[in-house]
Amino acid sequence: MPAKVRVSAFCMLAFALASLHAEERLFGPRELADELMKSNPEIQAARHRLEAAVKRPPQLGALPEPAISYTNFGVGHPFSGLQRSAFAYQGFGVSQEFPFPGKRALASEQARREAEGEQENYRSVVLEVSARLKIAYFEWLAAIKAIDLTRKNRDLLGRYEEIARNRYTVGKGLQQDVLKAQLELASLEPQLAMLEEKRERREAEISSLLALPGVKLRAPAEWEPSRFSASLQELVKTAEDSPRLRAGQKVVDARMVGVRRSRKDFRPDFRVNLQWQHTGAAFPDYYMAAVEVKIPLYYGRNQRYALEESYARLQEAKQNYEAARQSAIYELKEQYLAIQSSERILSLYRTALIPQASLAVESATSAYEVGNLDFLSLLANLTNLIELQLQYYYEVERHEEAIARLEPIAGRELIPFGRTN
Repeated sequence: MPAKVRVSAFCMLAFALASLHAEERLFGPRELADELMKSNPEIQAARHRLEAAVKRPPQLGALPEPAISYTNFGVGHPFSGLQRSAFAYQGFGVSQEFPFPGKRALASEQARREAEGEQENYRSVVLEVSARLKIAYFEWLAAIKAIDLTRKNRDLLGRYEEIARNRYTVGKGLQQDVLKAQLELASLEPQLAMLEEKRERREAEISSLLALPGVKLRAPAEWEPSRFSASLQELVKTAEDSPRLRAGQKVVDARMVGVRRSRKDFRPDFRVNLQWQHTGAAFPDYYMAAVEVKIPLYYGRNQRYALEESYARLQEAKQNYEAARQSAIYELKEQYLAIQSSERILSLYRTALIPQASLAVESATSAYEVGNLDFLSLLANLTNLIELQLQYYYEVERHEEAIARLEPIAGRELIPFGRTN
């Protein structure tokens, strides 16, 4: 086999093995969080935006670029010889503009405040995108648990259908019981199809967040609600210092510096010019220095409106910050109340509703097998248990999602991703 063919075959095999390994990779909560930080486009864009903003303060604090010049001053005609007149010369000069003292420092300070705001925006984006990932994962997990539960209940219904059919065969049951059991069994198939669709949708959403063509997710064996112990007062205090609000405060700070910059624009800038003028050998060289002052003569139509614009932008930033603050407090209370109510409902499911429904099903099954209970009553008990079990997992999902939605508002991770109790 030629060497090139062997190399090509080896590369294809290596690529196939790498692809297979990538396809077989399972993602749990921790792996999802790590991959999100590495691959999510929104997070990467926010990081690059921060990197760009950090580069601006040194630029705005530097002096304007100097200019060099060359002048040929001819006598009689352009580019005449230097020996013809004492006025003919070749000039070499340099000029430098100097903004009024304090302007560059203010421009750099404003850019620095904006960069600090971008840093807070980056942290806020990480929290918000992470919350979306968690919500998608919890919805996927609820669908998985619902699918498993529905399949188990399908098997249980199959057992009931077999009991009803056996009783009908020996003349102790009714045909309508068999038909009713078969109908209940058939009705589970559309539910399973809808749950499978929900699972696939959430997998597609997670793949999109990770910028991957597809993901295989790992579900925990047991899924219980997280223990949430933070108080409302603690969360409100934390939210006041969250990246979302700090970013708004940095905008206010930058706009305040912008007002000071606009005031400085009423002050003149300067330009210094130095030139060496070389003449013929019989004549002395000239040296020229000049200072220019840029007079803000039209301040009434320029600097005055710029200052008013800066004031308006400052007020806009202050109002935006206050609106974000009020919205954060409302959203925080909303999610906190959802968590509290969800915990009460879950406790009721665990301690009363599901245990009682399970005992009712066991009792009804025994009674039906000996002919002391009709099939419709047995089926009603089973349907009630199935509904309660499904509602329990949906309530766990609501509880976990409320915590995830709370994290960007509070500005920190409240429950480590992947912890289920």
